[in-house]
Amino acid sequence: MFARTLTGTLVTALLLSACGKDSASPGKDSKADAKSTAPATTVTSLRFSGIPDADKQKLTQQYAAVATWLSAKLGMPVEYVHAPDYNGAVTSLAANKIDMAWLGGVTAVEAEQVTNGQTIYIAARDTDLKFKSYFVANRARIDDGRFQEVTDRNPQPLSVLAAMKPAFKLSTFTFGAKGSTSGHVMPRHFLELPEVGIKPEEDFAAPPGYQLQGGHSATLSTVATGAFDTGVLNYTSWEQASAELKAQAPVIYVTPEYVDYCMVGHKRLGTELCNKLRDAFTSLDASSPADKAVLDAFGASRFVAADPKAWDGIRNVLASAKARGVLD
Repeated sequence: MFARTLTGTLVTALLLSACGKDSASPGKDSKADAKSTAPATTVTSLRFSGIPDADKQKLTQQYAAVATWLSAKLGMPVEYVHAPDYNGAVTSLAANKIDMAWLGGVTAVEAEQVTNGQTIYIAARDTDLKFKSYFVANRARIDDGRFQEVTDRNPQPLSVLAAMKPAFKLSTFTFGAKGSTSGHVMPRHFLELPEVGIKPEEDFAAPPGYQLQGGHSATLSTVATGAFDTGVLNYTSWEQASAELKAQAPVIYVTPEYVDYCMVGHKRLGTELCNKLRDAFTSLDASSPADKAVLDAFGASRFVAADPKAWDGIRNVLASAKARGVLD
């Protein structure tokens, strides 16, 4: 029941919202709001990027197919621009270096703040409305009995995480990037909840590490090789990893669900172009080979239109984390 309750807090029903809808004023009439906040675009080419949650070569290859597909859909040149880090993806959107970005829940909310509310939520994968993280442990820590491997991938009660505190006290631990929703902010949030009571800087064998490059795959690799005893990462990255890596870093805990990734654009795109983008993503059909290549680039089965209110839970968690200096 706890997972359903938490999901109800962090996930709201996904609604079809007008492209120009201002996330800071969700009660406005959508048509009027679109006219007032998203003027006609003068964009003749599109630049997009995303958080570097995998290595650069992999992302560049994946998004090449996306750029080709979008160019045909929109009838304009489309270019993928690699972001050096999570913050770079956000600041590039604000600085007019890119027009659209595939962001995590945390970076999507940060983009709202950096652009002074000029961010438009376009589309998300259906799975992003019920996302989760996996805590993993090096195989040796499973074999010596310190942790127990779990094969059920459903979210687990927070009491299970709390019961691991003595084992964590003996173990080193790594998060992903500091700005990662699934690799840091939400897992830290669950660890620090009163019913769990684990303080990352105090309750592991040493202060936690962070993966500055390589995204979630780097987290998995460092745990698999034994550089860290335990860590936490995006569940889809673990599921898509090789059987060998997964065997060396088994899952020991599945977090409650929360909202995560979203495609966002800047309001300078205008209503018409933004609607075209939303329609393009939500009409992707996995039965079409060309569409499937795009869906595979995002690890998606389908996209749905995004309502900014669905990220209210992330906004609250992020505000608390920043107030405590967690992301400094």
